[in-house]
Amino acid sequence: MSVEAGGKFAKSASYSVPKEIHAFDLFRQRNEKIHGEQRKLVARAYSMDSMVHLEPNVSSLLTSMVQKLDTLSGVVDLGVFLQLFAFDVIGAVSFSRPFGYVTAGDDDGVFSRLKQSLRSMSWLMNVPWFYDLHQVLKPYIGNWLAANDRNGYFYQFAAQEIVSRKDRGGDDRDIVNQLFAIQKTKPQFSDTDMAYMLTANVFAGSDTTATSLNAIFYLLLKNPTVYQRLMQELEEKRATGELSDLVTFQQAESCPYLQAVMYEALRLYPAAGLQLNRDVPEGGMKVGKYYVPEGTVVGSSAWVIHRLPEIWGPDFEEFRPERWLEGDVGNLNISWLEMSKLVPTLLMRYNIQLAPGAKVTDESG
Repeated sequence: MSVEAGGKFAKSASYSVPKEIHAFDLFRQRNEKIHGEQRKLVARAYSMDSMVHLEPNVSSLLTSMVQKLDTLSGVVDLGVFLQLFAFDVIGAVSFSRPFGYVTAGDDDGVFSRLKQSLRSMSWLMNVPWFYDLHQVLKPYIGNWLAANDRNGYFYQFAAQEIVSRKDRGGDDRDIVNQLFAIQKTKPQFSDTDMAYMLTANVFAGSDTTATSLNAIFYLLLKNPTVYQRLMQELEEKRATGELSDLVTFQQAESCPYLQAVMYEALRLYPAAGLQLNRDVPEGGMKVGKYYVPEGTVVGSSAWVIHRLPEIWGPDFEEFRPERWLEGDVGNLNISWLEMSKLVPTLLMRYNIQLAPGAKVTDESG
């Protein structure tokens, strides 16, 4: 199906809910020129080279993860620990210290707060007027949407970390330090701007990675042939000394089937399920034989695109990592770094199985 449009698609008004717009917010910034300038400003801090520089932070946490798992017995909810790990990684690479969730085996109530905030985003991206109604009813129903948690609880944590770092000094290997370096050359990049960037790390980077990790392990356990082929690749490389017990990112990159497994899991279970709305540009657009007028809000779903038979073939519903061995693929930086290290390390260390009688629900993982 062909798509023709006369210009670029701008973010729709749903990105402006809640309406408190801040100077530096890559996700909600609708002005394409400003968004490009802001993205260019911080791009180096989030490049793959920078993430590899932060690998020791992830390695230290991975050691803590396996030490914690080694102490457990009986049926273990791995999905919970994958989310604890994903959160702690964000703390480790952003602030040089994990939040302590893996060691404690508990999230201190943060997951439910984040879950509620993400649920509110799904509402507001599609029914933006509901925010105004919620604000009127808030004295009676409380903060049901938790719409401002992204710029409330998580923002306050990031802001306090910035102040603390400036007070004590130091040259820690983390994203805060890289953003400080940007601030020295670009003084317009304020502490507030920095806090919003770090808030985005926590808000967007943790839950999405946890979703991806859960998908990888679940699909492997449901597809024993794939599981066996991956284990064969990992064990052969470990036998020749190409893989250590705690796998490095460089080592993981040398495992083509491992990479294919991760890409295929992300195809079937994309972490972002929201329809990211855009406005049809001036002149409208044609989608096949249909005409869509300018100003119409449109969007696409990764869950649909990742299952189009004209792209993926008739086996689009199948978990078939081999399809990714047929061409080049890109990378996902921070998430890819931690997944590349965690997945093979746990697979080689533990005999992971689905819990007897376990059922997959919308709340799983």
